[in-house]
Amino acid sequence: MHESTDPEVIVVEQIFSGTVTTTGQSFSFPGLLVIRVRNSQIVHVRDYMDGLGVAHAMGRLTAVAASLSNRS
Repeated sequence: MHESTDPEVIVVEQIFSGTVTTTGQSFSFPGLLVIRVRNSQIVHVRDYMDGLGVAHAMGRLTAVAASLSNRS
């Protein structure tokens, strides 16, 4: 967890880990949560993650790269 200058905001670094059920391949990649809490209730959440890391973990990095290179 990281300190914030805004008392309503919590910033949390996390590691997502799991296993691709179709291949049995395990994966992990970093993520970041930014949470706004007001009156003891979560009022807003933003979830950031490494999109290329996710594509790599899912065995889709080559397809993502090919898709991006085909754009005008």
